[in-house]
Amino acid sequence: MSGGLLILVWVWPLLLAALAVRPSFWWLPAIGALPGLAAALLVPLGSRLELPWLFLGTTLGLDATGRIYLIFTAILWLVSGIYAAFSVRGQPHAGRFSVFFLLAMAGNLWLIVGQDLLSFYAGFAIMGLSAYGLVIHDGKTAALRAGKVYLVMALLGEVTLFAALVLVASHAGTTVPEPEQLVGLDDLTIALLILGLGVKAGMVPLHLWLPLAHPAAPVPASAVLSGTMIKVAILGWLRFLPVGVVALADWGAWLTGAGLLTMFYALPIGLMQSDPKAILAYSSISKMGLLILLLGLILTEPALAPVGIAAITLYAAHHALAKGGLFLGVGLRKYAALQPLVLAGLVVLALALAGAPLTSGAVTKYGIKPLLAGADWGWLSIAVAVSTVATTLLMARFLWVTAHIRPHPETGYTWPGAAWAVLITLVLLFPFLLGEPAAWTTNAATVGAGIGIAVAVMTVARRHPGLARPLVGRIPPGDLLGLIQQILLALVWYGLAILGFVGALYARIEARLTQAFDRVFAQPTSDAEQGLRAWPVAGALWLAVGGLLFVAVLGGAPEILPPEPAPRGEIAATSPVEADLPSEPGVVGVPGDEPLPSSLPDVDAETDRASALEPSPRSETSEVDAAIAAETEEASTLDAQTPASARDAPPVDAVAVCDPEIPFVFASPKGPAERIGLQRCVRDPDSGALRLLDAPPLTNRLVYLLQEQLEALGFDPGPIDGLIGPRTRDAVRAFQEAQGIPQTGRISFDLLERLQRETLQDP
Repeated sequence: MSGGLLILVWVWPLLLAALAVRPSFWWLPAIGALPGLAAALLVPLGSRLELPWLFLGTTLGLDATGRIYLIFTAILWLVSGIYAAFSVRGQPHAGRFSVFFLLAMAGNLWLIVGQDLLSFYAGFAIMGLSAYGLVIHDGKTAALRAGKVYLVMALLGEVTLFAALVLVASHAGTTVPEPEQLVGLDDLTIALLILGLGVKAGMVPLHLWLPLAHPAAPVPASAVLSGTMIKVAILGWLRFLPVGVVALADWGAWLTGAGLLTMFYALPIGLMQSDPKAILAYSSISKMGLLILLLGLILTEPALAPVGIAAITLYAAHHALAKGGLFLGVGLRKYAALQPLVLAGLVVLALALAGAPLTSGAVTKYGIKPLLAGADWGWLSIAVAVSTVATTLLMARFLWVTAHIRPHPETGYTWPGAAWAVLITLVLLFPFLLGEPAAWTTNAATVGAGIGIAVAVMTVARRHPGLARPLVGRIPPGDLLGLIQQILLALVWYGLAILGFVGALYARIEARLTQAFDRVFAQPTSDAEQGLRAWPVAGALWLAVGGLLFVAVLGGAPEILPPEPAPRGEIAATSPVEADLPSEPGVVGVPGDEPLPSSLPDVDAETDRASALEPSPRSETSEVDAAIAAETEEASTLDAQTPASARDAPPVDAVAVCDPEIPFVFASPKGPAERIGLQRCVRDPDSGALRLLDAPPLTNRLVYLLQEQLEALGFDPGPIDGLIGPRTRDAVRAFQEAQGIPQTGRISFDLLERLQRETLQDP
């Protein structure tokens, strides 16, 4: 029976995934983790099952650490599966989501019961790659961007982990290494193992994917991503590093430092977020930093291993249940009924995550005290206490943001709400079932201080909302990713500037060489040519030609101009009648919307000429009527083919006075310090004529300022990331509709002027 359950733990969700794509099997995610929970409760400790026919030989088993991991993992997958089955049902691509959900579940459970290197890696790879399908499920721009970052980081971590596990197997001589066989691992193997699993753990600076993926994924996917998937990194380190056997002082100190950096780096950035799921994502990064710190202490002092491993495992269980419950609570806050009960449940879970007395957080913090007390660095206890205060502030920020969510109750959330209530009950029972009374009052002073600071900050924020507003959203999710993007953009601009300087220098050198060549090799000019070049002769000719042109204009003669290429965004007139019609000087129009000429050809003369050339009798005006009909038909055709943005653009009569040296300045609503200069008036390289551009070239910086303008006016452009996506286009169309202009979604200078004018008028 034990062997069968160990196989069903991961085979069962794999089999269900093959059927989940069918709409009639929408409920399968709700039962995928049942064998895992049964195995965690029924399989005796120390049980092992050999499968020599799988890979190079697979070993399944359950030890004490694996049992605790299997219990909280199966519980969270079960509750999240119930939520997923009922919330995603009937939505687009629901079957695809269920397939990826069950595949990720199978991989997560497999790596827990798999005792060999190949089973761990196979489960890790299945879980990681399937989670990509969960992150990009809704197909929005933010989800696709998060999925791209996640996939790159996940593949990097998996390749690094595979290399590390190969080196571990080569060193130990077996795929099921015991701790004693891991003694003597070289630095390269340890480094690859830490980096490969550090990506999944969200260790700074390998955390870039986590604050992007968690908010982008659907609620049940976010719950398991943060609650269980990132915890497998700790399990891998405990299994494949010589924990408790030999001291690794240097690597222990390095992990302790990395844990401190991760723990404190994420907390202030999380306080600046406005999305509750992003706040929880940064909270997960901080808590993983604490677990990494504790692991570093164990590697430094092997005598702490028996107590330390149990403390780390229980802390992982507490965090998984509380954090998974908070993510699910965000979804229920949006769509479930009985909102007072939902808010009460969120308060309970937030207090548990902060480590308030009589909660699971207090008990697990009590369990890690021996590790902190036995460390060589006595100040670590103070650092952890400060992080507890900051975590309390972060949970207060989460509750503040969540309380301001406007719920939209929908049907189908009764069972998810019931499963969530069971999860909260388990969190409430945690300290009384697994903790002693002495642990119940842990963190009373630190959490109390955090609550006091939070109340003071909220009071000030209510009275002076403008004080904290500049900080909110200042660092977007992904933090370092945005900094890297800005650095790359700066390098590109500097590169373009250098190329422009080199090009200008080359042009000047070429001009000088050409002049020198002309002085040496130019042929002497004739006397007649020299005479024409003389100033009196040239001036007289210029005055004569100018006088004739002036008389022609006063007499109403049509102006004959050489054909010029139509500016971008306009369609040139091509009909014969249109080509003969003169246009007013200084007016640039579009076909089908041109002003009438100042003078028309003599209709009587045209009629007489047509009568003289036509032998058969016909009406006096038939030829003119035919020309007018042809002109009207041609203009209507061109008008139908012309884009709305070009038809509705006003005549640009400022071409004659526009200056290419004066840029069009588009500024951010946050102040004139953030602005960009755009060249609107350009000179045609062939004719030398000035013309106004209809639209600027799109850059990341321009789109970023555009999104800020739209958001300031109340039009939601989606994430302020400088990327044009469907939500940004929709916001542009909504603004155009409010302005009473065609809803093209196109970014033109007219749109930028209207945005800037409305922002300045907005109080």
